[in-house]
Amino acid sequence: MDTHPLCIDCIEKAAGRTLSNISSNDEDISQAMIKVNNYMDKVNISLTPLEISFGINEIIREETGIYDSFKLIKEESNNNALKLISRAEALIEQSMEPLFDAVRIAIAGNIIDYGIKIEYNLSKTLDEVMGKKPFINDYQLLKRKLSEAKTINFIADNAGEIVFDRLLIEQINRMFKIDKINLLVKKYPFMNDVILEDLEGLGFADISNVEIIAIENLTTKDYFREMEPYIEQADVIIAKGQGNFELLYDRKKGVFFLFIVKCAVVKDILQSEEEDVIIAYQ
Repeated sequence: MDTHPLCIDCIEKAAGRTLSNISSNDEDISQAMIKVNNYMDKVNISLTPLEISFGINEIIREETGIYDSFKLIKEESNNNALKLISRAEALIEQSMEPLFDAVRIAIAGNIIDYGIKIEYNLSKTLDEVMGKKPFINDYQLLKRKLSEAKTINFIADNAGEIVFDRLLIEQINRMFKIDKINLLVKKYPFMNDVILEDLEGLGFADISNVEIIAIENLTTKDYFREMEPYIEQADVIIAKGQGNFELLYDRKKGVFFLFIVKCAVVKDILQSEEEDVIIAYQ
């Protein structure tokens, strides 16, 4: 998905929120935003919003000297999700269609997205997602392809959300004989997206067929090309979150997208409404 003019405004606002989160010095924030704006004036808008945002992230890291500006927020997000884990597990255990509900629970976690907004209510979102039909619902196709699969590539999105993703991965393993699940995360901190360090203590090390792979996410690397070899290898590809939809939409076939619509640009592409639940195959 090419970057829309509305995406530029959204990316710049996200940069401002990030800087405000890590600094109370207005002058420092202003100086960093000048560099952000200069970068945005020259950026190639044929890149996806996600790829453009990597450059913003590098500017903020250079200007502030802070390696992971969302570290504490990601820890809080994981803890917030863990508080709901027993409830989520009970929903799956009591379900007549446990895989479908595990998918919806994983999608509910996608509300945790500091690239779009700071405030969220995970408990409320969980109720809402479980109570409505997906706007696009390719669940039956996903279930059939999982039943035939030996390898899965699961492209992760945000911290907090990843706690519910683990429930989906565990449910897939209960129902199907999957040899290997590659969990793809970003190598370097980026907003509240999950990296390797954020997975500690979340139980992924106890899932024998899961291998965690960190993908380079720097402006000096082509993120899509770094990821592509892993996508090519798998029988089923699951991409979590709107950012991964933006990255792979119209660029890669054979992908299942699981996310909540959070912006006007994606809403218009899908002819949906914001906050719609998406289980879509491309």
